[in-house]
Amino acid sequence: MQINVYELMRIFVEIVESGSFSQTAENLQIHRPAVTRAIKQLEQHTGVRLLHRTTRRISLTPEGEEFYRSSKPLLEQTDNLLGSFVAGRSLCGQLRVDMPVSIAALLVVPKLADFYRHYPGIEVVLSSSDRRKDMLRDGLDCIVRVGPLDEGDYVARSLGKIKLVTCASPAYLAEYGVPETLDDLQNHQGVNWFNVNSRQIMPWVFQSTSGIEELNLPGKLVLDNSEVYIAAGLAGLGLLQGMDFFLRPYINDGRLVEVLPGHPVPARQLSLLYPHRHISPKVRAFTQWLETVLKAHT
Repeated sequence: MQINVYELMRIFVEIVESGSFSQTAENLQIHRPAVTRAIKQLEQHTGVRLLHRTTRRISLTPEGEEFYRSSKPLLEQTDNLLGSFVAGRSLCGQLRVDMPVSIAALLVVPKLADFYRHYPGIEVVLSSSDRRKDMLRDGLDCIVRVGPLDEGDYVARSLGKIKLVTCASPAYLAEYGVPETLDDLQNHQGVNWFNVNSRQIMPWVFQSTSGIEELNLPGKLVLDNSEVYIAAGLAGLGLLQGMDFFLRPYINDGRLVEVLPGHPVPARQLSLLYPHRHISPKVRAFTQWLETVLKAHT
């Protein structure tokens, strides 16, 4: 019996990205036994075990990871090639993207209806987290990332630079005073940010006459969630340093006060990452739309 390798690869990729045989069957509208049969056929055809399967979870073997990395772009290129010969075909299917909570909640989701008007056939699966995700393990098509990039098997496209600001609540400044110089900061409390991936407390960064300075501020609170971070600042627990678009509404209404304007925070790089050299039409469309959304903030 002739094997449809393309279809088997498509089912395998869907299992990796959905994390479930049952969910794969539902997403592809096929019977659950057909999914199990497809993986058995693919493993027989390749001669290697691709998945570790238990009653509770599915995980990739090393060979499965390599097969996923290679098969996903091949499937997308094949779909794009076939689609290019269908007159008037519009973009459709799922787009899996991850981005920081603040960018998702304040910049992207409020404008997402506009994206759907242009691309009604695309279903956006949006995960928002302040923890950095892995494109392979989490089955993502693209990631929006703020700050310096780690080395990895991906392509990075610049989306501009995000402005940052340092501020505190009026109650905090009434108790501790307003810092006038960088030396004053050692007598203040900072709400510090913990990078879960590097397991380090992030330094505070300022522009001075001698260049960029990184400082460690005293503090009694360390956080890794942007919503809790701003709540701590509003509660008067310390100085904050974060993205301007996130903090500016609170500065404008007086709940936070900008400090150290003579020592601005260097802007931070904003990037979109995708996992291989060939950018899919869906990712390209989302990237172009996202650039217009972010233009006012970069």
